[in-house]
Amino acid sequence: MRFMPFQTARFRVAHWCPLLGDASARRALEEALRDILTPAVLAHLPESFRPDPGKGSASRWIDARAAESDVLTIHAQRDGRLVGLVILAAGPNDAAPAVLHLGYLFAQPVWGQGTASEVLGGLVASLRGRAPISLLGGVDRDNPASARVLQKAGFQRDPELSGPQGEMYRLDLA
Repeated sequence: MRFMPFQTARFRVAHWCPLLGDASARRALEEALRDILTPAVLAHLPESFRPDPGKGSASRWIDARAAESDVLTIHAQRDGRLVGLVILAAGPNDAAPAVLHLGYLFAQPVWGQGTASEVLGGLVASLRGRAPISLLGGVDRDNPASARVLQKAGFQRDPELSGPQGEMYRLDLA
């Protein structure tokens, strides 16, 4: 699926492909991610989303995400600083409507400021009216704040997809 850039009151959101194709922009992205991908930010994400230790780990992490997902960067309008990512992975190709698995992560300094709600609201608005899409967002049971963000954006808990390890939320867009 092709993702169009969008803006909210405080953020610019765009696909990261142009950054990956430019050597200096990619280095800047790697550096910014080293500051964002802290243990606290990664605590509620799946193990596969945690960068491996050592030199070049940010680059390998970017390559792994790019191979499996569409990734959108979130930059502050005020100063251009990278504050987070939205990760969208396609579900089964034969699913109707199309299914996108949603993940997101934000730098600790922007937690508690409505950043996630603002960005997810903008994402939903940007996808509304396109081909029918179902967005699925999984939440670790130890992360109720993330569940509230999804609910504010219109997601509903899907009991059939939820389990002992976490809750799954769904939003169907027509």
